[in-house]
Amino acid sequence: MINVSAAPRRAWIPPVTVLIALVLFVLPVSDPLSGFLPDWVSLVLIYWTFALPARMGVPLAWCTGLVMDIVTFGIPGTYALSKAVLVYLARVLALRVRVYPLWQQSIIVLGLLGVEFVLLALTDLIAGDGLSGLQRWTAVVVGALLWPAVYWMLRRTRHLAHLGN
Repeated sequence: MINVSAAPRRAWIPPVTVLIALVLFVLPVSDPLSGFLPDWVSLVLIYWTFALPARMGVPLAWCTGLVMDIVTFGIPGTYALSKAVLVYLARVLALRVRVYPLWQQSIIVLGLLGVEFVLLALTDLIAGDGLSGLQRWTAVVVGALLWPAVYWMLRRTRHLAHLGN
């Protein structure tokens, strides 16, 4: 079958945006601001899971989480588990959430980021680190508040790349 679309599809866009989010995750930030920064990787993974649930899978999220574990010198598998669970839950909700207004999607994203935070806090507690990082709840709320901007930017990118629904 001949493709009559003049613009080629750019399937490399989602992995590149995840890579950009990883770079934002690694950038050093001063201490007062670190508690307010959202988890850009999670927001990007949630977006692509909502937008392209058939292409965004748990294995990609697991690999992304492993890269985050390696970069942070953390317990191997901590971020991998949290990202895999995050994408799994987002995939379960994807077809329903896509039709919600943006403000309702922000509430769902708040819940997803909250579940991921609880998973990370539990693994820290099991590892004996205690419950350090409770100020990260602020980052969960900021992530939900920034969801409309992230959604708009990545949606625009998706449409420019002709990635379809």
